[in-house]
Amino acid sequence: MPDGLSDEVASQLVAMPFSALSLLDYLEVKPGEVILQNAANGAVGRLLAQFAATRQEKVIGLVRRQHDADALAAQGIPNLVATGADDWRERVRALADGAPIAVAVDSIGGEASGDLLALVSEGGTLVSFGSTGGEPMRLSSGDLIFKQAVVKGFWGSKVSSSMEPGKRAELFGELIRAAVTGAITLPVEAVFGFDQVREAVEVATRSGRVGKVLLRP
Repeated sequence: MPDGLSDEVASQLVAMPFSALSLLDYLEVKPGEVILQNAANGAVGRLLAQFAATRQEKVIGLVRRQHDADALAAQGIPNLVATGADDWRERVRALADGAPIAVAVDSIGGEASGDLLALVSEGGTLVSFGSTGGEPMRLSSGDLIFKQAVVKGFWGSKVSSSMEPGKRAELFGELIRAAVTGAITLPVEAVFGFDQVREAVEVATRSGRVGKVLLRP
């Protein structure tokens, strides 16, 4: 790790940040295409948007509440839409500004999967990253048939294990540069010693937590 990278940031790089960057690379969007994602205020959603900005790729992020959109916007993340508004689909199309929504990333499942697929352009791809809602994906057969859409999954460990060493090194280089320059943010809620595991778990399971909870020997 470079000397300018703190232990608190370096300790987080191999997990969610590398998964988010690997996901972005996996999507293979072309210039002028748009990525749509839900759960944009989750760790991977926030990092995906930040990595995309370094590549000059456009991501439209969906969150449930306007408060969440405002919080992400304050962190410099643009193109956010709160699905609590009746006209949220129109707002997504307006942000796309005529560009094709070539890929959508679903981290929720259930009806949210179908909402994304309905907005994907003809020949587009829906990628399942997770299912925080715990429900099966509900997809319209009409959207699949008439758009000739593709649905596939992303499993970070599987993609990483099959990745060429040169590609893995290239992505880790991009990841470290983004961390050093502040292009990605990896907040820390608190740091505890090994003799404070109980307190660490209590903070880690607390609702409203912003950053990671770390243990330091």
